[in-house]
Amino acid sequence: MYSQNNKNKSGFPDPLESRLIKEGKEYGLRFAKAILAQWGSMGEDQSLIRKRSRIFHKNRRYANGTQDTSIYRQILTSLDPSNSDGSLLNLDFSPVPILPKFVRIVVNKILSKDPYPNLEAVDPLSSSEKDKQRRKVEMMIRHKEQLQALQKQTGVQAENVDAVPETLEEAEIFMDNNIKSSSEIAAQIATNLTLEWNDFSDKIYRRCVEDLVTLGMAVVKRSNDPNYGIAEEYVDPETFVHSYTEDAGMNDLIYAGHLKSMPIHELKRIAGDQLTEEDFAAIARKAQKKYGYDSSKLHQTSYDNYLKRQKFGYDEYMVEVLDFEFKSVDCMYYESKENKYGNVGFFFKGENYKEPTNSLYKREVTKLENETIYGGCYVVGCDMLFNYGIKTNTPKNIHDISRAELSYSCTATNMRDMIPKSMVDGCVGFADQINITHLKIQQAVAKAKPDGIIIDIEALENVQLGKGGELQPLELHDIYEQTGVFYYRSKNPEGGFQNPPIREIGNSIRNINELVGIYNHYLRMIRDTTGINEVMDGSTPKGDALVGVRQQAIAAGNNAIYDITNASMLLFKKVCRDIVKCVQIIPKESLLFGIYANAIGKENMDLLSTFENLVMYNFGVTVQKEMEEVEKQYLEQNIQISLSQKELDIEDAIAIRQLKDINQAERLLVVRRKKRMAANQQMAQQNSQMQAQVQAQAAQAASQGRMQEMQMEAQIESQMLQMKTQMEAQMEQIKHEHRKEIELIRAQATLGFKTDEQEFKEKLEVLKEDRKDERVEKQAVEQSKLISQRKGDRGELKKGEKSSDTSDIIDQLINQ
Repeated sequence: MYSQNNKNKSGFPDPLESRLIKEGKEYGLRFAKAILAQWGSMGEDQSLIRKRSRIFHKNRRYANGTQDTSIYRQILTSLDPSNSDGSLLNLDFSPVPILPKFVRIVVNKILSKDPYPNLEAVDPLSSSEKDKQRRKVEMMIRHKEQLQALQKQTGVQAENVDAVPETLEEAEIFMDNNIKSSSEIAAQIATNLTLEWNDFSDKIYRRCVEDLVTLGMAVVKRSNDPNYGIAEEYVDPETFVHSYTEDAGMNDLIYAGHLKSMPIHELKRIAGDQLTEEDFAAIARKAQKKYGYDSSKLHQTSYDNYLKRQKFGYDEYMVEVLDFEFKSVDCMYYESKENKYGNVGFFFKGENYKEPTNSLYKREVTKLENETIYGGCYVVGCDMLFNYGIKTNTPKNIHDISRAELSYSCTATNMRDMIPKSMVDGCVGFADQINITHLKIQQAVAKAKPDGIIIDIEALENVQLGKGGELQPLELHDIYEQTGVFYYRSKNPEGGFQNPPIREIGNSIRNINELVGIYNHYLRMIRDTTGINEVMDGSTPKGDALVGVRQQAIAAGNNAIYDITNASMLLFKKVCRDIVKCVQIIPKESLLFGIYANAIGKENMDLLSTFENLVMYNFGVTVQKEMEEVEKQYLEQNIQISLSQKELDIEDAIAIRQLKDINQAERLLVVRRKKRMAANQQMAQQNSQMQAQVQAQAAQAASQGRMQEMQMEAQIESQMLQMKTQMEAQMEQIKHEHRKEIELIRAQATLGFKTDEQEFKEKLEVLKEDRKDERVEKQAVEQSKLISQRKGDRGELKKGEKSSDTSDIIDQLINQ
């Protein structure tokens, strides 16, 4: 079908064969050969596997920046463009690592979202259980106050009522993640543990995302051996073969497989006793002819004392093994039959049952088409098959018992003619042009000439410096180089003036601006093809760019790589869905069941493994991813604004930041903000009421204070009046006593004054007499002066001078 050179090759065996025939190795051998016939071999240029492998190999080399440079050498050489290696050009032909940068940007952007599975039971039993829990939460929200009051009264706390949300709107946000049944919790833990044990995120998922970007396809194979655990294995898309499909999700595959190269000693370990040593020797002979191995090793043998077995020289030969599996429908018939007593029984009748035509009792035949998986390993080029048979550990559940899924989880970004188109594949031509332009720039730089000069020799001839002899042009040039002074003749031999003999030659890199423009043009073409703009990769950040413009640019880049992002999320979802189904069918007596029981609890494992072969619970898987950096910044900005305006509490901000989904975080932000605003409004009302009450109390207190003040003033005034009266009475009494004393003093004084007056009069009389004597004496003196002066008999008496005559005179005057 796919290979153009598949004539005379066997087709697929009849899918309607009985189960017994399908389980035979002959049927599996024919199916494996038919797969290789459709895909062809790597040695056929026109085969599909060779064509796809060639495209994938080229894309990987371009994605790593290690593409073949021979095409650039052939284009840039001028001797033989079709056959040369460009050895005439001394250029660095190392590729410019442009595409690796864009690949890393897309891969790291997808991996930075850190996807994780969210399991939700979709079966009726789990849905009814979750509905009961939802109704219980709603009831607790409506009657939260009554429940809290009841717990305070009784002291019994049956439920954590304080942790219940305040409103139904807030509860709906947490119900999606927090309200989970016991089966969902157990499945969630088991799935996360299995992913961690397989190191899926770091080892397998990263390689798958790189394949989606580089090749446009990613494949993971699951194995669920009860003894070795649930293992996830990376499969190289170059070696992956599958049935025809145009579905990028590859949900309609009939068969799938992949080619593995391994040495014969590894093949012996895997095949075990299913192949004999003669079979391995035959495989070695065909491998030696096909790949040209050393033929002498075919006959070399030795004994390994450590392993206690024979070793052969051809054990190191590498062979190809096709690990494949396919779907098939096996029909099973059941019959309900009524016996002679009227009882009805239900019986299994096998695969080839036909209802009897002449039956005495009523019969009803039921046909069940059961989808099963067959698989094995085929040694390419040899008619040898091992590990073939029906897959016994196929995950199913009771809700889709007739369907089975292959162990390959694969997805592609797109699919056309069985070849996916990747992001790298669309940029290969532009990357080639960028490398050629880069080499042209190197060539232009290598051929660039330094700045030079033009010297007119005729003007330098017959130049004399006055020392005798003539200087040659080279000597004049040496003088110029050493001193910077240049001598020349300004006149030619005919006597005419001539120009200076030196002119500068300005050299530059030819076409450098055009080449840089071409380089930038093809770089823009890569950006247009991939959708990764300058804002997304941060190559030319602009500080003055508006936030809205940057967000639009990032959103445009996210839309451009959405097919890759969606394919990676779909692959992650398929892997998680397979894991949870495999956990459900682990046999209870196996070692693996005990390991999971120790990890998540035996009761949880018993719950998941209910009905053993057909489990009771059916889980739907959704892939949750971390918020992008822009979404985190936008959310944090809203949180900070709300915090600054006191519309959120710190506890609310912490709860919002813990959510990984941007929609749930924004919804919770709105709910908590409304709740806080309502609380603030209620608090403001309470504060206003309290203020009014305080003001009323203050007014009442002021009124009471004024009344008390008036009473105090009246009381004080009464006391003061009483004290005044008492003081006046006391003053009157004191005055009376004083008057009494004064009268007594007056009486005493009156008596004393009379005695003193008599004495005073006596003294006054004495004084008068004394004064009279002095006046008389003075008058006598004056008269004496006059008399003496008249008579001139004696001198005048001086003041204070007395004589006996004077006293006589005085006596005379007094007596007169």
